[in-house]
Amino acid sequence: MGKLHIVGGGAIGSLIAASAQKNGVPYDCYPRDRKSMPSWAQWQDGQTTMLKPAKFAPVALAETDVLILPLKVYQLKAALLQWLPYLTQQPTVVLLHNGMGGLEAATELLGCDYPLLLATTSHGALKVKASTGDVYVQYTGVGATQIGAPDFGTGTPQTLTALSASAPQLANAIAMLDTALPPVQYQDDILKALWTKLSVNAVINPLTALHNIQNKYIADTEFEQSRNAICDEFTQVANACGLEFDAQTVHKNVLSVAKATGENFSSMHQDVAHGRQTEIDAINGYIVEMAKKKGIPVPENTLLVERVKALSL
Repeated sequence: MGKLHIVGGGAIGSLIAASAQKNGVPYDCYPRDRKSMPSWAQWQDGQTTMLKPAKFAPVALAETDVLILPLKVYQLKAALLQWLPYLTQQPTVVLLHNGMGGLEAATELLGCDYPLLLATTSHGALKVKASTGDVYVQYTGVGATQIGAPDFGTGTPQTLTALSASAPQLANAIAMLDTALPPVQYQDDILKALWTKLSVNAVINPLTALHNIQNKYIADTEFEQSRNAICDEFTQVANACGLEFDAQTVHKNVLSVAKATGENFSSMHQDVAHGRQTEIDAINGYIVEMAKKKGIPVPENTLLVERVKALSL
């Protein structure tokens, strides 16, 4: 078995590390700031799991290893450039982030024939500072991870069994992740799954950040007009990009996720609350960028990008 190498000290990466520790999967963590790296995890039943000490610098990886990048899209390029000299054996790289644009950044540096997986997760996790000053990660919501290989025009295997036959390295990486933090579900059309996640993030993230609210309040009637406008614009752009979405279904899914994660604060809300750079460019900004290429007006998404950026001025 190879080893999971988790870049960054964020909540989701730390959750993967803690679950790997719990389930006996070898792993190492590589945070930018070791002081902000959680030292333990608290599960929903109150149990805790201690994490291994973080590593200082990248190491050469074996082909059987898996490099996981649960980062912000704007952090990806710098992280990949740092790791590039250590990827000569071409270990599997997993991109796990909100929004879009990561695939473009990765293929620019790694090329289209690199063993690459795209993933999106609905697990909920939050970094918390204890009264002692220690940082820990709290598991806030059980979810699932969807994963798949990008389609560069040659088609992707429709099942995990078919992937095992044509790309065993990728299938082994998925199996390792499923052992570490289950369930991990293979998607032959991972792009559709990523766009679906984008539709949810495009509504919940900016509105919770702008109005300083938990996810559940997105379902309130005061946000109905904005929700509908975002979903309508998203659907027009996604369909123009070759996908198939229905605005009503998109809206219904957004409400479902908002209610299911009701007590959570979105990642963008947390970024604004802590004075960090947001992912607005990779979420609503990506919709605006694609809309420009297709000649589609998207005034609601454009306004949200401007308003969220104004928060950090």
